Amino acid sequence: MLSKRVEVLFDPKQYAELERVARRDGKSVGAVICEAMEREYLQPSREERKAALKELLSIKLDIGSWEEAKELILRSYLDRFDGCADSRETA
Repeated sequence: MLSKRVEVLFDPKQYAELERVARRDGKSVGAVICEAMEREYLQPSREERKAALKELLSIKLDIGSWEEAKELILRSYLDRFDGCADSRETA
């Protein structure tokens, strides 16, 4: 929930560019500024990213052998493909 307001002054050229980007992206100028601030300053730190990666890599999954995993992947793909063929036949 947004609850804090900030007033920022831009020169006309800067504001025109913000308006151009906002129009291009179908957003408000405020949304463009908030997204830029999030991209630049609110990203996880290197330490946080390393900790998250370490946690992900520590997960133990029992997926069987590589051959079994390949079979599951292939079967899933073929099932979706077969479903598409069935829907075209009934159309």
